Amino acid sequence: MPELPLDRSKSHVARQIQGNLIAYMNLFSGLPNMVTHDGDVYWFISHKPAPGNSVLRVTWSEENVDQQIGKLFLELGQHVAEIDWMVFPHDQPANLGKYLEARGMVGGRGGNWLWADLSTLLPTLNVSPDFRIEQVRDDAMMAEWVCASEAGFGGELSCFYEAYARHGYGDDAFSLHYIGYWGNIPVTSGTLLDAGGGASIYDLSTPPAYRGKGFGGALTLALMAEIRRRGYADTWIWSSNMAQSLYRTLGYVDADFGLREYHWHK
Repeated sequence: MPELPLDRSKSHVARQIQGNLIAYMNLFSGLPNMVTHDGDVYWFISHKPAPGNSVLRVTWSEENVDQQIGKLFLELGQHVAEIDWMVFPHDQPANLGKYLEARGMVGGRGGNWLWADLSTLLPTLNVSPDFRIEQVRDDAMMAEWVCASEAGFGGELSCFYEAYARHGYGDDAFSLHYIGYWGNIPVTSGTLLDAGGGASIYDLSTPPAYRGKGFGGALTLALMAEIRRRGYADTWIWSSNMAQSLYRTLGYVDADFGLREYHWHK
């Protein structure tokens, strides 16, 4: 039988994830064709595959919840035909998921959520001595980061340049970006987001030609070490199916943070 996920539903992590995700989406807020609503409901629409369309926070009283949901769907329908709705254990009302299920929406864990204890010794990886990691410090490096990320993800990501270059690279930046070089070739890239009471890794990618050489794992370990240096005892990540085995070798374990993802479409 498959191993059950670690139960972290009563921990602080769900609030961290919510705050971190909202901070991530806010980096893109105000860019062309991207719409944000931040009130008793937080939702973000990008009209693009990335960073995606999501409802990420709800704070309603239980009175008239059905009407509130219907009103929200009408508003969202002016922008998109479908959206992912992430319900966190501390959202209100506490039984919000039941109202969504009554409308035929099916909830699930929303993919591969993993957790790592940073208080233990991090593993080591053997990687080429010609590999090095540099933090993005200016727009020219940011353009290089985007090119490497596009090669890894296989899509156009100009909005990431616009968002991250606008955010900046100074000491007050909470979105930090890194490139792994093999010699002078960018072979992996990723982002560390320190916001919402926690820090996590986003946008980690390696172009197909450079996979299997340990570059992505080495960058992940470096970012995990940086998260620990910033004073965090643990971290979390959302993983693609392809990357799960890599993250598990680095100390991440399957975890259930109590959040549930629903999908709405017209």
